[in-house]
Amino acid sequence: MNIFKAPTACLFFLFSSSILFAQDSDWRTYKKSTDSTAVVVQNDTIKKELNYNENLGNVTIIQDPKIDSLTIKIGEKPFINGYTVQIEISQQKSIIRDSRYLFIRNNPDISLDEKYDQPNTYLYAGRFYDKNSAYKFKHKIKANFPDALVIKKKLSLPSLKLIDKTEDNK
Repeated sequence: MNIFKAPTACLFFLFSSSILFAQDSDWRTYKKSTDSTAVVVQNDTIKKELNYNENLGNVTIIQDPKIDSLTIKIGEKPFINGYTVQIEISQQKSIIRDSRYLFIRNNPDISLDEKYDQPNTYLYAGRFYDKNSAYKFKHKIKANFPDALVIKKKLSLPSLKLIDKTEDNK
């Protein structure tokens, strides 16, 4: 353990000294003049003095912590825990395209979902709310997709259909 004390102490001294000599202003902006006031010329030729030596203000935010959790929850997209069947995974787009074509030709009414997660592309079929339905569907497509897997996945909520209100439908 004594071997690590000297290098650790040296690293601590190096980092603490760099904090002391760090820049106090943004290097991308112009340098502050040595005197405490500066003259700013505006388009309307009015001179205004700026005082850089004034005390900085303080802001105190007092809020319930539930507000932060609510803000995070609202920012997320709503979802339902469900299941889908992964019918293909590949790095080649041609394989994914061929599997998509084969699946759509045999099952035109089932939705497909494609997800690209480097370096692979995943092709998912169906949206199931229980595991048994997903396994039934997997068994149905087993002849064309023998490597299909049932995957637990967060499914986005289905879109709502607008109903036209007519005189008959009130």
